[in-house]
Amino acid sequence: MQIEVLPSTGSPRIPYLEDRLVIVIDVLRATSTIVTALANGCQAIIPVLTSEEALETRLTLPGSLLGGERDSLIIEGFDLGNSPFDYVPEKVGGRRVIMTTTNGTRAIRDSIAAPMIWMASFINMQSIILAVLREFENKNRLKGIVVFCAGTEERFDLPDTLCAGMFVDALGPDVLLNDLGEAARILYRSSKNHLADKIRDSVHGRKLISLGFERDLVYCSTPNMLPIVPVVQNGEIVWLTGE
Repeated sequence: MQIEVLPSTGSPRIPYLEDRLVIVIDVLRATSTIVTALANGCQAIIPVLTSEEALETRLTLPGSLLGGERDSLIIEGFDLGNSPFDYVPEKVGGRRVIMTTTNGTRAIRDSIAAPMIWMASFINMQSIILAVLREFENKNRLKGIVVFCAGTEERFDLPDTLCAGMFVDALGPDVLLNDLGEAARILYRSSKNHLADKIRDSVHGRKLISLGFERDLVYCSTPNMLPIVPVVQNGEIVWLTGE
């Protein structure tokens, strides 16, 4: 299995995606929040690039919610921010959320050429691994995997890279990795017993703590809490079922 890890949105080279499974990772906090929202009964999440696009999209989807952030804070006039703790069942159950975030939703939209796009985070990693193994066992139309780390403001991001390392490490020693994939695996192996501490010390982690979101950081750093595989279908992110 061939796996290429990309460092961030804005990567100067996006590989050929038409025969790849793309795994989007934005640990702090978009993909972690998407997993949580679906686990709490959200019908679907619609990723958009800007707050203006979010407002326009809501005009066509009465009853939907607006969620997202800029500079880690809720966008003025939106119903929800980018904290997983905002997406509780009593708010999102049975409803669609139109979401825009600085990095995560952009990475999703940048992956649109791929036939399959899934969302990964620490909190759903085991389910992602099992789904990947089933996919490549049952179907040979996919030629490999691209792991798209959302990064932070078009830069390398330690939490996303650690999560990518967990992903490639769990798939075993026989995967073929690019250099960043190999580096991610090494980073993860050296950090797996103290993930939350490593993420606290990252640039993004320190920023969230300074804004009062340390609870989010601890939650997003905890592996294998939710059995959710979010997938893009017809422009919406839904829970993969029937596996």
